[in-house]
Amino acid sequence: MTWEDLQEESTLDLIEYIRSIADPGYYELAQAAYIAFTFKFRKDVIDKCVVLSRKWNRSEDDAIELANRVFARFLKYPKFNLSKCSSGKIDECVRRYLYGIANKEIVTLLQAIYSPFDGAEVLVTSLINSQQTYEPEKLKKLQAYEAWLDELFSRLTPKHKIIFLTYKQYEIQNRTLPRHLLADMRNVLGLTQNTIRVYEGWA
Repeated sequence: MTWEDLQEESTLDLIEYIRSIADPGYYELAQAAYIAFTFKFRKDVIDKCVVLSRKWNRSEDDAIELANRVFARFLKYPKFNLSKCSSGKIDECVRRYLYGIANKEIVTLLQAIYSPFDGAEVLVTSLINSQQTYEPEKLKKLQAYEAWLDELFSRLTPKHKIIFLTYKQYEIQNRTLPRHLLADMRNVLGLTQNTIRVYEGWA
């Protein structure tokens, strides 16, 4: 089965095939359907992405990247809801659905482009970095401040201190911490994101 064999299939059938991609018995069919679906809507989606990219002063290369993100997102979450297509014009409704994904994905794309984080962020457990050499006077000040923090957090838990130091190190106004760092925090501390936010507020 190739995508060319599915060119005459209806859009709804292609979507149904795509939704079966997790089933090993239908994987090849789903992949072929996804390619056929992409070819069917790619020009319209790229045109939309070019308009969005120009609006944000981005290049046509960014528009192509955005279009790729749109289809990748649809493959991962093929959640088009036919009941919301009031006009009955399926292809038109699917285009609008894909355009909606583009509007959301361009924000994610721009965040990645302009992110102040480089992926090297790690949890901060102490003011003193054991891999760094300090001038004696600075080290003395850091040790004194560390002792003060330990006294302050002695009424809470060690997790509060780690959360406090990590947020102080990396938090930037109107920016959340990078996802990998938040994931590390959840995994290492064994806390949910909501609990981390509460702990951060207490700290």
